[in-house]
Amino acid sequence: MFTCPICHSELTELDSEQQATCTFCGAIEETGYICPNGHYQCEDCRMATQTEIIERVSLNTKITDPIAIANLIMKHPSFNPYGVEHHELVAAACLAAMRNLNIKNINDIKLTAAIKRGNKIPYGACGSMGTCGACVSAGIAIGILTNSNYLKDQERNLTIRTTANALLKLTELGGPRCCKFSTYSSILAVWETATNELNMNLPPLSVMCDFQGILKECHLEKCPYYEKR
Repeated sequence: MFTCPICHSELTELDSEQQATCTFCGAIEETGYICPNGHYQCEDCRMATQTEIIERVSLNTKITDPIAIANLIMKHPSFNPYGVEHHELVAAACLAAMRNLNIKNINDIKLTAAIKRGNKIPYGACGSMGTCGACVSAGIAIGILTNSNYLKDQERNLTIRTTANALLKLTELGGPRCCKFSTYSSILAVWETATNELNMNLPPLSVMCDFQGILKECHLEKCPYYEKR
């Protein structure tokens, strides 16, 4: 039995191969199996690593909601419940959504640069270094948007403040790690900075965790993104 990596429904075997569009990257190819809910992953996305799937989705998606982009990527089979891949995800999801909203000219070079910066943050930084990689990725997004560097004034301060705001959201929850909570909170921090400080006309975001109750350290009702189903 083959199951859909996105909704976990059993795939339907077709009588003959037909064209399907990859839910992750938008590529079109022939397939003998399809998800009853219309999901499909192409061969290249099926074999992709965490970094590769972040790149493939963020460079090709038409989705305008960064939470939806992040949720899609985190459902890929290569994505771990916890791990360094979340450090690359936040900035990529936010910048891809802004590009699709035609808010900012975000090209492929900026997107791949954001992913590479996030890749440098080590595993377990939240517990050993006092900073969460997903939160740093929020700062990366603002750094890309403002062309910040260590010699600039307002741009540098805004980049640092965005990471700090994301970290504060984590401390308000408390408890052990949750990379999903960290990802959602960091995306919201980027959205708040872009809206309030950079005067971008961004749509409001709504967050409900797609992984609630599944992860070992899930905070359940304590988490603001948890909703009983």
